[in-house]
Amino acid sequence: MDTPPNKKIRLHDLSKQTLFLPDELIAEILSHLSVKNMLKLKCLSKSWNTFISDPNFVQMHLKKSSQNPHLAVIYRDIISRVNLIPVPVGLLLKNPSISLDGNDLSSLSNHCMVVGSCNGLICLLYHTESTSPTVKHFKTWFRFWNPATRIRSNILGWLTYRIPRDDIDMLTFLCRFKFTFGYESLSKTYKVVAFRIIKNEGEVKVFSLGDNCWRDIQSFLVLPLNLLPPRRRRGPCCLNDGVHFRGTINWLAMYNQPIIHVEQFAIVSLDLSTESYKQLQLPPGFNEVPFFQPVLRVLMDGICFYHDSKRTEFVLWHMKEYGVQESWTQLLKISYQNLHIRNINDTFKLVCLYVNGDMVIFGKENSDQIILYNLKDKTTVKRSVNRTRWYRSMDYAESLVSVC
Repeated sequence: MDTPPNKKIRLHDLSKQTLFLPDELIAEILSHLSVKNMLKLKCLSKSWNTFISDPNFVQMHLKKSSQNPHLAVIYRDIISRVNLIPVPVGLLLKNPSISLDGNDLSSLSNHCMVVGSCNGLICLLYHTESTSPTVKHFKTWFRFWNPATRIRSNILGWLTYRIPRDDIDMLTFLCRFKFTFGYESLSKTYKVVAFRIIKNEGEVKVFSLGDNCWRDIQSFLVLPLNLLPPRRRRGPCCLNDGVHFRGTINWLAMYNQPIIHVEQFAIVSLDLSTESYKQLQLPPGFNEVPFFQPVLRVLMDGICFYHDSKRTEFVLWHMKEYGVQESWTQLLKISYQNLHIRNINDTFKLVCLYVNGDMVIFGKENSDQIILYNLKDKTTVKRSVNRTRWYRSMDYAESLVSVC
């Protein structure tokens, strides 16, 4: 009797067959790899390079990468060079004593500012200034930078402007442009928005990567909190330069000065698609003027608003449905005592960097200390990483997105 054929493919037969995988399965497998590994794969052949560079795959990988959040951290090394390093939040929660020295460290110019992060790209702002007897001259430009691929764009967005010497006292907080970085998904265009107050009137400009030029657009009547003079504010004004969320730029602003009632606060939202404004209402439970300047930030894939309460508690609200006031939910109310924070004075600046599940990460200005707070058991862990500006950290996801 003949022996029945073996249904299993023998090992030596396997080498004689060509294995074909659908492109969809290949994309799914590759989308879980790091950018560093995929850059190596691109070097293997033209076909791999074409596959990994495909815009649809780039977006697929970005979506997967966004599920592994990072903080882009500003860090000064031992010779005072400014560096930026992406730190995985998961690793930070497991090991708050993490060292920031490593291959992912990228040096920046000391004359460079980080405007924002979007889809794995960082917007870097540069500027120079000069003075004549009657006028102060400013030149600004920026570059888009992908830290994962280590590629920077050419110089973009040259902007020159001047301020009369009569306004010299107003330079820092009014007459100089403040910038915000965002992405408009309909036209798939990256945009930079510049705002300032000059001669008691707002001036707003928009730079679109596709047009490669600045355009003036309509201004709005309220004053963003980041433009308040230092003597009229308490808190980190740099954190209110505007936040990007789903194709909009949102500023925490106010009507009139000084602030006496909570009704003077407002959120102004600029739609990057239509370049039109609308006003969003703050949480109905926000019913007293805080001692420190409140802050608007994107956390948990939503607009969040946090503020001080009676100099004893940190309060954070989450807008579950963008633009709907009724969707505001008070997410956190934490005593400073539970955070082991004392000396709540005019220079106190607490920044919420991350919230998810039971864990909250805080940073403090003028401190290299990071605070991890467990909401479930109300425990606090503090760690210091020398020369690290945690309070300026921003959300980041590594990506293959091109800088041009």
